[in-house]
Amino acid sequence: MPEKELNYIRSNEAADIEKNGGVIVDAFEQQDHKAPLTGWAKFVDSFKPADDDEMGLDPNLTEAEKIAIKTANSPLSRSLKNRHLQMIAIGGSIGTGLFIGSGKTLRIGGPAGVLIAYILIGSMIYCTVQALGELAITFPVSGAFITYNTRFIDESFGFAMAWNYALQWLIVMPLELVAASIVISYWDSTTNPAAFVVIFWVLIVAINFFGVRGYGEAEFAFSLIKVVAVVGFIFLGIILVCGGGPRGGYIGGKHWHNPGAFANGFKGVCSVFVTAAFAFAGTELCGLAAAETSNPRKSLPKATKQVFWRITLFYVISLTLVGLLVPYNDPLLTSGKSSWDASASPFVIAIKNGGIS
Repeated sequence: MPEKELNYIRSNEAADIEKNGGVIVDAFEQQDHKAPLTGWAKFVDSFKPADDDEMGLDPNLTEAEKIAIKTANSPLSRSLKNRHLQMIAIGGSIGTGLFIGSGKTLRIGGPAGVLIAYILIGSMIYCTVQALGELAITFPVSGAFITYNTRFIDESFGFAMAWNYALQWLIVMPLELVAASIVISYWDSTTNPAAFVVIFWVLIVAINFFGVRGYGEAEFAFSLIKVVAVVGFIFLGIILVCGGGPRGGYIGGKHWHNPGAFANGFKGVCSVFVTAAFAFAGTELCGLAAAETSNPRKSLPKATKQVFWRITLFYVISLTLVGLLVPYNDPLLTSGKSSWDASASPFVIAIKNGGIS
């Protein structure tokens, strides 16, 4: 790889801040002196593809070198604060896979199988996020981790990864919208769930129109709600396990003995891996947001370290309590219309079994 490609390509402003030199692209500095676009003109201009000639890029550069220059000098607003990145890292992936999908995993794998699968997947995710954090700190560019695949591996690999990630969210986003409407129907069974799908979709679109700062504030608020909910359940779960609920009676680990710790042996544990991997989807969001953070070199190391506490506190501890409170053969685990029904959530079942409405 050429030496100029190994250097971090940056603008004059970034070079002055970091004092590390680098390759300076004059075309980007010339663009900074142009009158900034406003209003509708700015909105229309945001959809224009990058023009190599307008940027003054050398046509003899390789495609990887052009991509590196474009991404390193992209006009990002960098308006995310440290608290935004912290909450994105803590609550980014907590959602359907944990609150609802864990019911299916408990029924198939048993409490021990769930813990084994989630711990193994969590360990892999932790290593991946640490590596992503190092890259995002050293090269805080737009284009997410796909840019790193293109720059350091191969353009074709980056192309395949980009489509793979796009297809993932094209499937996951509708799934999350439907799951959210199903959760609401747990309390409101008269309204058509499709109405809630539309409401949530409009809300998501509206948040994205407010730019990165609006996304950061929304993610901060929603993640805070999820964190409070999980922490509250952990305290409640400990009380119920110790017999402090309305029905009383010490529970302890009796469900690990009867009906048992494993539902379907080794096959059950293997079946849990798919849902466990889905539950951790979104962990990479802190790395994606690094390029929009005002000071990624300071904020991102703290955010990536939060992944360990999220895996330990929110997944392992909460699922341990769920396994103690709900036996894998509980009929309520299969009482819902589907495995994604909120009534089949082990969190809901644990609270109901404890005598709390």
